[in-house]
Amino acid sequence: MQLKAGRTGQAREVLAESRWDYALRAHRSLTLGSIVAGRGEADQWMAEAPTDPDACLLYARTAMIRALRAADAGDERMPELAALADRACLRAAEANDADPTPWVTMLALARLGHKPVNGPPDLDTPGPWDLMGEVWRRDLENREGHHRLLTCFFARYGGSLDAMWQVAQWFGQRTPVTSALQILQLAALAEHYRSRRDSLAEHRRHRGRRDVARDLAPERQWGTPQAVDVTRRIYEHWFFAAKDAPGLLPIADYSLLAHALFMGQQEDIPRAARVLTAMSPYASSYPWSLFGDPAQELTRAYSACRVPLPGA
Repeated sequence: MQLKAGRTGQAREVLAESRWDYALRAHRSLTLGSIVAGRGEADQWMAEAPTDPDACLLYARTAMIRALRAADAGDERMPELAALADRACLRAAEANDADPTPWVTMLALARLGHKPVNGPPDLDTPGPWDLMGEVWRRDLENREGHHRLLTCFFARYGGSLDAMWQVAQWFGQRTPVTSALQILQLAALAEHYRSRRDSLAEHRRHRGRRDVARDLAPERQWGTPQAVDVTRRIYEHWFFAAKDAPGLLPIADYSLLAHALFMGQQEDIPRAARVLTAMSPYASSYPWSLFGDPAQELTRAYSACRVPLPGA
């Protein structure tokens, strides 16, 4: 609210407070950057304090968001905005060398044209691994960084379903069962569904609606033995560790897990109910938005799971 009123004092305070808490810093800078991306507060602060690491970071976040929005809208200014955002990220990295967030922000931009490099020796999937390496050197389990990396392998951004699954499963096999990086496999499940939905939509004119509906049935995605096994393992290990951990509530991760449980087997409904309860009163529109209006889809899930709606 302060930022929307043109006052940056409180934003400066919360970013300064998070300078050495990288998870909190990523969350706060992305939230604030999303608010001011269409405004001039970050640009003004950067002009006033060009060496301030917090000013540099907020400006880099806003520049990244502007470039991605331009790409998604097919705006011809995208290359110029992407180059500007890359320069802003490098400047933020120089202002605070220990902070992984500028490199995470560059990972977000990588799908706009970063030259791929070879991955780890046992993962033959080229991508922006050089940028991921910079993140790893500063924060080995950085959540946003790994999700940004996975995005670069999405089919809709020039990758492929095979590459996406290889990367998600590689992390699933090489991180502890209590790690938040296990959630990458659920993010891949949701993106796989989106890819199938979009592909089938292109052929809707040549196929009956009944065929499309059958091919898109959620049980074909979340109800397979492999998907059920992964989802339950994440629930049994990561969820119970996360819900007792201090710090930010992992709402986006809770949302992916609750959705996967809800869309899986009928016997997983009580598990989904526990995750929905843990994230209340907060919510994330994704991945519920894959099926229509996210508020309606979440309301349906709360009702089916017999969990009271937040605020009801």
